[in-house]
Amino acid sequence: MGAYYQTLVAFAAGVGGLLFGYEIGVISQVISMNSFGAYFGYRYKTAAGDYKECTPEAYLPGCTSYAEDTTGWVTFTFLIGCVVGALIVSIIADTFGRKYSIILGGLLFTIGGVLQSVANGVGILFSGRVIGGVGIGIMSMSVPLYISETAPTAIRGRLTTVYQLMITIGILIASIINSIIITVVDNASDTEWRLALGVQIVPGALLLLIMFFMPFSPRWLINRDRDSEALAILARLRNLPESDPAVTAEFKDIRDSVHEEREIGQASWPELFAPGIGKRTFLGFFLQFFQQWTGINVILYYQSDLFARMGIDKKAADIPFTLANNFINFVATFPGMYLIERVGRRKLLIWGGIMMGVAHCLVCLFFGLSQQTSALSWLAIVSVYIFIFGFASTWGPIVWTYQSEIFPMRVRAKGTGVATMSNWTWNAVIAKVTPKIIARINFYNYLVFAAACFIMAAFTYVFVPETMGKSLEEMDEIFGAPAGATKKDGDKAIVASA
Repeated sequence: MGAYYQTLVAFAAGVGGLLFGYEIGVISQVISMNSFGAYFGYRYKTAAGDYKECTPEAYLPGCTSYAEDTTGWVTFTFLIGCVVGALIVSIIADTFGRKYSIILGGLLFTIGGVLQSVANGVGILFSGRVIGGVGIGIMSMSVPLYISETAPTAIRGRLTTVYQLMITIGILIASIINSIIITVVDNASDTEWRLALGVQIVPGALLLLIMFFMPFSPRWLINRDRDSEALAILARLRNLPESDPAVTAEFKDIRDSVHEEREIGQASWPELFAPGIGKRTFLGFFLQFFQQWTGINVILYYQSDLFARMGIDKKAADIPFTLANNFINFVATFPGMYLIERVGRRKLLIWGGIMMGVAHCLVCLFFGLSQQTSALSWLAIVSVYIFIFGFASTWGPIVWTYQSEIFPMRVRAKGTGVATMSNWTWNAVIAKVTPKIIARINFYNYLVFAAACFIMAAFTYVFVPETMGKSLEEMDEIFGAPAGATKKDGDKAIVASA
């Protein structure tokens, strides 16, 4: 029963990931909807009744902006909100707890969804995007952190990857719902895109409801001197009585670690760069940096346009090819969940980097050759699917798991906040320039991402140590004790230096 309850807790919190996934899935199809483009002035209706994008070369009546500018801002405003959320989340998570951070994130996401669905201009649309982004930014740090702090060591990695699994489920659900909307609703009606954006309110409300019934993080409770509550929750999570030796031993390890870290003094931002913690901050920042430079968002945010530019009919690009891509993204998460506690984090990151780099090279090769032989565009699409498989089974879930487990309790929220902010900052930068990349897509654009994938595999080989099988309180054995702390008499305790 304990494992079932622990899994329930992980999946309940993981709904925060589903919201992010739904957002990715919905916006990639909404920005390709003719009704959305016409309403916000970056598409125009021709005399023949079809729609064209507004460009400097085709800026006709009905155009108020260029397509690549507006679609770039639609994603960029959301991601700027995510950066803000990641920036403030450490204060919220430490003060009010991981549980309430997730609830706040869900509330902001829901409010953002309402604003987007009723928008009558870009001002309200972008405001909704920013507010929803702040919510996702908060949850992207607090959900993996919450799961990591409630999970037992033996399956911590697997449960933390639930966050990424729920992202892929959200993307898949969004693409299914949007495909139904595109098929059923008049594509000249505002109802099409308003309904697509409005449906995201439902999982947002679901998260708010179920998180009220979830427990607090035992580690956070101990850090707030609420020991009796922490012990009761820890026992329930492990499905053992409070008096069980395993529960009392784990409780004592956590409490001793928290109390001893307190003796060092109040955690500060500069401490993230001090000996013993600086390397962890370095790894968290650059792993998230590299995760974004895999090129994943070129595909997820703009996959319909990408497939269309590979020669696929627009309707096919909007529905079956996008559905197939998102289904592979979902299914491929399971090998990562299975292997993370068997081969470890480090090997998966190395393998994944190489696999994605090769896939990008194949996309470049076959897309270039398809300009002479159109049939080869299919091989370019297959190469995209191979890339998606590589990302979803390695760098997608592993980076979130790794950053949530390497920091000491006293700086854990700050450290994971910095890493998460790195993710969203680079996510925003890449999303802003992606429309321009797609508009001019050629052999050379993709090679930038291919090179990044090979570099990140080498980076992992040189710098990233394995954390599999270690409790959160044992990470100092891998990375070294923080500055101002020493080990005494073979004990794991950390005490303040004189």
